[in-house]
Amino acid sequence: MKKSNCSAFAVGQFFQKINIMKLYLKCSGILLISLMILISCKEQQRSEKTKVWACFSGTLISTQPDTVATEQTEYFFALAKKTGIDAIILEVHGGYPNVDSTDITDFTDYEAINIVNKALPYAKKYGIELYAWLWTTNRCEKNLRTAHPDWYQVNAEGNSCLDIKLYNREHYRWLCPSRPEVTEYLKDRVAELAKIEGLAGVLLDFIRYPDAILPYGLHESRGVVQDKVYPLWDHCYCDVCRANFKAQTGIDPMTLDNPTENAEWMQYRWDAITELTNALAEEIHHYGKAATAAVFASPSESRKLVRQDWASFTELDIIFPMIYHKFYNAEDAWIETATREGVEEMAANNCKGYLCSILFVDHVPINRIDEMIDYATKGGSTGICFFSLEGIDKIPDYWGKLKESIARYKRKKVIH
Repeated sequence: MKKSNCSAFAVGQFFQKINIMKLYLKCSGILLISLMILISCKEQQRSEKTKVWACFSGTLISTQPDTVATEQTEYFFALAKKTGIDAIILEVHGGYPNVDSTDITDFTDYEAINIVNKALPYAKKYGIELYAWLWTTNRCEKNLRTAHPDWYQVNAEGNSCLDIKLYNREHYRWLCPSRPEVTEYLKDRVAELAKIEGLAGVLLDFIRYPDAILPYGLHESRGVVQDKVYPLWDHCYCDVCRANFKAQTGIDPMTLDNPTENAEWMQYRWDAITELTNALAEEIHHYGKAATAAVFASPSESRKLVRQDWASFTELDIIFPMIYHKFYNAEDAWIETATREGVEEMAANNCKGYLCSILFVDHVPINRIDEMIDYATKGGSTGICFFSLEGIDKIPDYWGKLKESIARYKRKKVIH
């Protein structure tokens, strides 16, 4: 009897050990999976922090004979890879379009979709992420202007931007963000790109109003005096904007003595651009792609100069402030100041994405690349972006120096 009880006890202990072992293995498996996820997240975070971007004009692809275009694309993508650049923002639609088709959905002036498809094989070959960059509210296609002149912005003098050449620039023709039909039109345009397999994301450029005030360093070269906001450059006072604002406040903005000092009118325009941007971001996300935008240098300057409150672009994955500091007559250290302002405002507004500063190559001397990158990094930039590949190529020895600086930047970020 005692022997039987001992045997039963031994069997019970055996199965208990098996269950403990199963539990141990199960817990170990969970811990292992959790550890793998944690490592993956850390690697992703580190990858984003050390990612280097560069902008590249797709017109080099679209305006050249096929043989030349192929050689140019291969040349720039190969050099980008060799230099340590991880992602390329490819301009596929820009200014000076001359579309004669009557179909306003015609998106082929710069052959935007074809440009992406021509570049994708090289992005894949060299392991570079590819983002399509297009203009948004600044649209000057002939067919669109002819079909819907009412979609375009009107200044405080009552003149459409189709009837005047702002800053003597033919391409400065701006759609009104308050019009639902404009939002739908632009959603269709970003969708055409976001559908493309292999594309990492879409970048929205000129997602703003025309410059009420140009960046200060450009006043002399453009021949303007802008000590304040003048009616010629103040937009938009179209029928839709005036009716919307009057319904909200009881005020016709055209009757304001000093529109810039009216907080509600300023907020109305900031909100119009913000709502458009977030709607386009959601459309891009619908196709599983990253939604990004190029914006003015700092939130405060952006709100003041172009009515763009980009720190409220909550739905974007990445915001690229163009910190071209010399255009603002700013010292080099302003790169850090502007970057930090953007990072802090985005955090305060609970933006989903992160900020990556763009540096203008012409403002980054070849012997001070490290210093300029450090300013952006200290300000909180996640990764770094350069405008542009063509600009780099024009400066002797810049590729080699940039490669050295990128390598140091990535080593430093990994160590930290």
